[in-house]
Amino acid sequence: MGFSVNNSGVVYCCSYCFDITISSSLPVLPYLDGDNYAYCKVRIIAFLKALDERIWICVQNGWTPPTKMVVSVIIPTDISLWTKTNFDEYNWNSKGLHALFMAVSPKEFRRVFICEIAKKVWDILEITHEGTKIVKNSKLQILTSRFEEFRMNDDERFDEYYAKLNDIVNSSFSLGEKILESKIVCKVLRSLPEKFRPKVTAIEESKDLNSVKVEKLVGSLQIYEYHLSTA
Repeated sequence: MGFSVNNSGVVYCCSYCFDITISSSLPVLPYLDGDNYAYCKVRIIAFLKALDERIWICVQNGWTPPTKMVVSVIIPTDISLWTKTNFDEYNWNSKGLHALFMAVSPKEFRRVFICEIAKKVWDILEITHEGTKIVKNSKLQILTSRFEEFRMNDDERFDEYYAKLNDIVNSSFSLGEKILESKIVCKVLRSLPEKFRPKVTAIEESKDLNSVKVEKLVGSLQIYEYHLSTA
């Protein structure tokens, strides 16, 4: 998927114009085509926060048009009577809505094009690709079982094993449940084949596993595996 930026700072992608002015520090808007939701969800959240944290808060919590009470009846407040706060909240919703519309393919856009509230778009996409709360909980239970049962095979390279484990961790995160780093560390150490036993023992005896960083553990095990292969 190609991108180009014109002199006004407008991002062009796949013949769609994303009229969001960007700077060199602002990430490019992700593109959800329906098959990459878990991947795009995290990037869209990061994009919205980069635009303005208040936009993401609006997408999360929703926006309700201002109203007033007239003779015990709630009616919309005329726009001429809106306060600055009303307009600010309206703009957060509009910017979030626009970003989400620009981030989806034509197929995905057909699901949400009638929406006027950014949160409604977000909820529809989430339910479509993750399922209802019951479905999400079921998926999380399956991922939890996979995480607990996952082991590295004797003929498997550590990088291959860790990539699969990381996929489970990321899938769980995309469904709203973050696996603690300390739990990942313990899982890795207890899932390795016998050839890693001396290294595992050394780490367990010399380190506080609650303070070990996953990245450092992975690097240490990669080096150990390399030395084993060259011995």
